[in-house]
Amino acid sequence: MSAAAALESLARAGLALSGVLSIADYDSLVPEAWRSDALAPGARSAIVVGNAGRALWDRFLAAPEFAREPDPLDAYTRRVLDEAVRLTTPRAAVGFYADQRQGQYLPLVKLAQRAGFGTPGRVGVLIHPVYGPWISIRAVLLAHESLAAAQPASFEPCSGCPAPCAAACHGQVVGARGVDVAGCYHVRLTNPACALACDARSACVVGPEHAYSRAQIAHHSKIRR
Repeated sequence: MSAAAALESLARAGLALSGVLSIADYDSLVPEAWRSDALAPGARSAIVVGNAGRALWDRFLAAPEFAREPDPLDAYTRRVLDEAVRLTTPRAAVGFYADQRQGQYLPLVKLAQRAGFGTPGRVGVLIHPVYGPWISIRAVLLAHESLAAAQPASFEPCSGCPAPCAAACHGQVVGARGVDVAGCYHVRLTNPACALACDARSACVVGPEHAYSRAQIAHHSKIRR
């Protein structure tokens, strides 16, 4: 079966956001340990997979992994990814967002931007033209099919924006050039208002109707030390 069948399976599971890179573009962006000849010899396409809006969380709430600890959402996501790649022949390889190879993670933001997901915004995450900041990058599939590559994201969400995200940030760490990451981490550790939410992200004017639920925001906002 094909990569299309795998993507349909993922969409039903709440992972409906995807974009394709050529294998050459993928290899140019990743560390050596993650290159296709090491992970999936013969692969021809890289598919970045993610979720947009509330669909993933809604499916997850009904999944058997929901009650598991410590990482039930990751357990659910790994399972549905594994089920999806079983539909490909030869079987596609999976690079999960939390996995490391030789101590290195996949550069998922760069890959997703190249695959057309969106453009980095002031608030520190990719901004999708429809879903705004309410997307998440979950994995990359290396498939043996030659698929049409997406156009790199050219959307400029922050150009001309009055930046309500900066005004909403409790630590005042959102600036014209992005987020002061170290400052943000310190604020999240010390300000209870930032422990389980990000008011700056919620203030983004792009795609507010797709915002995560309060429970989903809390899950993604937890500090993992």
